[in-house]
Amino acid sequence: MVEVYSWINRAAAAPGSSPRHGSRPAFAYLALARLVLALLCLGGALPSQAAEPRHITVYAYHLKPPFIVDQHQEQGLYYDFSAFLNSKGDAYRFRTQFVPRNRVEHDLAHQRFDGVLLGVNPIWFQDQAEKKYLWTPGIFEDQDEIVSLIETRFDYQGPQSLIGKKLGGVLGFSYFGVDTLAAKGHIARINTVGEREVLEMLLKGRVDAGIVSRSTLNYLVAREGWQGRFYLSRQPHDTFSRRVLVLRRDQELYDYLLPILQGLQTDKDWQAILRKYQ
Repeated sequence: MVEVYSWINRAAAAPGSSPRHGSRPAFAYLALARLVLALLCLGGALPSQAAEPRHITVYAYHLKPPFIVDQHQEQGLYYDFSAFLNSKGDAYRFRTQFVPRNRVEHDLAHQRFDGVLLGVNPIWFQDQAEKKYLWTPGIFEDQDEIVSLIETRFDYQGPQSLIGKKLGGVLGFSYFGVDTLAAKGHIARINTVGEREVLEMLLKGRVDAGIVSRSTLNYLVAREGWQGRFYLSRQPHDTFSRRVLVLRRDQELYDYLLPILQGLQTDKDWQAILRKYQ
């Protein structure tokens, strides 16, 4: 900028540079120099263009309420989660997308996974030591309930207590301890496409008990008018925290998410989102 000022001053001091001398080329030269200076000053006053945000796909494979209520309308807690993250800053843009569990397994195994995975737990991915992936704090506390009809209530006391029972479950879901006995024929596991359907099998008397997440059970009971129809075993099948899996190569993204998710318990916006699905 100093060089530009010096150039203009030389132009102004040059013979014939004043319009009074009648030299039109010199006057035009000075006017052009002043225009260049004005443009440079204007450019210096403008803020530098912000970097484009990085777009992150938030994958989820739990196709059930309250997590995914309507996949096509993008309604549910998992979609609200991405909107919540987007409200916290501009460095990243998040969008939730459903993907089947077997696709997740395949992409992780072949190092083709290109986002984060929502609502999962290290145990489900053989990463109890949390060495394979980066894991955020929990975003949602949940448990798998052993559900029966109120008229034929059943109290679960471990997998052995299900021997001889007909148990409703979801095709493709793994149930610790139960699967081993079912494979040996000691438990008649009857699979269906979702947890709503497990509850419907119970209502129709097709199974003695079913395994359903507490979050999904509460949502469906309130909206289907099923209050007073089901009994929950005093001992659940499993209790767990739903967390976010981040690839180890995405340390920078993990560092961005960590303080946001550590503050969920006291974040008024997140707590308001949770209340929508209770």
